[in-house]
Amino acid sequence: MSGAHPSSMAADPHSGGPQIAATLPARQVHKGLRLVALFEAVKGTLGLAVAIGALLLSQRDLQQFAESIVYGLRLDPAAHYTSLFIREASLVTPRDLGRVAAGLMAYALFRFGESFGLWRGYAWAEWLAVVSGAIYIPFELGSIFRRFTWFKLSVLGLNILIVVYVALILTRSRPKEPLPAPGNIGPPAGGNV
Repeated sequence: MSGAHPSSMAADPHSGGPQIAATLPARQVHKGLRLVALFEAVKGTLGLAVAIGALLLSQRDLQQFAESIVYGLRLDPAAHYTSLFIREASLVTPRDLGRVAAGLMAYALFRFGESFGLWRGYAWAEWLAVVSGAIYIPFELGSIFRRFTWFKLSVLGLNILIVVYVALILTRSRPKEPLPAPGNIGPPAGGNV
């Protein structure tokens, strides 16, 4: 009894002495769920990297930066897309980049939180993964219908696979407890609450 941690000890209501409280077994985390957690962490890391890049770019003259990219890649600055790139870069303000960076940092925090929860096997993170993944499916389908590419189809397939996999884990790991009979709602008769 001396090796038990004090927080795991509770008073026995019948004997008046301490008793080791029963601990619940840790919920088993599926290996596939950990893979999804790593995938979400990679998305968060990419979002954070782009946010940092946007903050760094907000300190520079973007038109000059765009021109240096065009000249560095030996592109024709008079060509349609390169001139469009330079012109659009000149319209972006540091404030715009700050907003983009803030949004991307919020996205990264969201993904890191989801990743942590999935890694630990928390049900709230599984629900979050299903809902946040399912939200993208209509947009991905619309993008495929507008212009089909194998890459877009692969992204859609991966997203559907993740949503279905995590949803199956959620439905299979939930305890199956019967609902109380209509007249039996509340504390047991004669029992203390």
